[in-house]
Amino acid sequence: MDLDALIIGGGPSGVTTALLLAEAGWSVGLVEKKTFPRRKVCGEFISVTNLSLLQKLGMEEFYLMHGGPEIQRVGLYAADVILTANMPPSKTSNNLWGRALAREYLDTELMNKAKLKGVHVWQPCETLSLHRSKDGLFICSVKENNKPTEVMASLIVVANGSWEKRIGQYEDKIHQPSDLLAFKAHFKNSNLPINLMPLLAFPGGYGGMVHSTKQKVTLSCCIRRDVLHDLRLKNPGIQAGETVYEYLLDQCRGVREVLDFAEREGSWLAAGPIKPGIRNCYQNGIFFVGNSAGEAHPIVAEGISMAMQSAWLLAHCLIQFKLNNFKEMNHFDDAGAYYTRQWRKYFSGRIHAASFFAQLAMMKPWTRSLLLPVIKQFPAILTLGARYSGKIQQVVPTNEN
Repeated sequence: MDLDALIIGGGPSGVTTALLLAEAGWSVGLVEKKTFPRRKVCGEFISVTNLSLLQKLGMEEFYLMHGGPEIQRVGLYAADVILTANMPPSKTSNNLWGRALAREYLDTELMNKAKLKGVHVWQPCETLSLHRSKDGLFICSVKENNKPTEVMASLIVVANGSWEKRIGQYEDKIHQPSDLLAFKAHFKNSNLPINLMPLLAFPGGYGGMVHSTKQKVTLSCCIRRDVLHDLRLKNPGIQAGETVYEYLLDQCRGVREVLDFAEREGSWLAAGPIKPGIRNCYQNGIFFVGNSAGEAHPIVAEGISMAMQSAWLLAHCLIQFKLNNFKEMNHFDDAGAYYTRQWRKYFSGRIHAASFFAQLAMMKPWTRSLLLPVIKQFPAILTLGARYSGKIQQVVPTNEN
């Protein structure tokens, strides 16, 4: 099969790219390893700045119907401190605040939209190898139902996340004490105010909570590998997710109060290590999007928003440079340079801010004891932090057809 573009990875960034290119008349294929619906380690919050893109994708009604309540306040739960402040409202949308949407709903609906737009989807399917022919076309070997197939495409977009191994390569994972491991669970019958999204700060990690529906709260967090290792030595025989949860209850009064009578729904999910940082947006003729291009510490709850917004930037760039036209293939490098500039313009600041906030959240107790009194005196710092993390930074124009 010959395609204008083949997308590798079916998360929000990959499917959004596929949808936008298909809308523009491109022939698009997409390879996804997992079967949907799937649960995914993710904070699940989507900033209101994504609403214009959801409208373009025909997803606005679904988002408003299946998402949680509007998040109008941010908070901080650290040690015995419980603080709240206003979430900065949007200046460009009639809807002022964002809300969470569970990944099992978001990913599945996006994929259904892509199929309806004519995107050829291989799922579940593994990407085995990728190389470029002498005439510039990419040849990708995939395996679906134990049957290998070769797909030819003018252009490749890698959207398979940050912790997936490189295509066709074996990666020997080296564990570092500072690795951040991610955990997530859903709870019902919590006492979390319905319009509040608190940050959880504790020695060696950070996390957050948000209503993904009116009845269900999502708790997600990251913890250093060495901290988790020490905790598990003290609590042998207990699963990692439960060990982390008991640590959160011990370290954050706010978590204890909110989840005191709550019931966990389903099992703990774990993933990682996460790899925050800025990576290549383009290399050797291949474009990268979502976490493959760069990833912010989840402390700022911008993962889904950045993934989908970067997909819009990439699709807009590919269409602008007409890279579905074989005669334009010598412009790949120009398009890659332009996309990289645009990506860094909108996302590098968020990534640096997220790194700063993450280091503050994971501070040792003695350092925390110096900082928390200052934040208690000036809780509006939380609003400022939400602003710097990109909560109101508009990437996708609201007035574009």
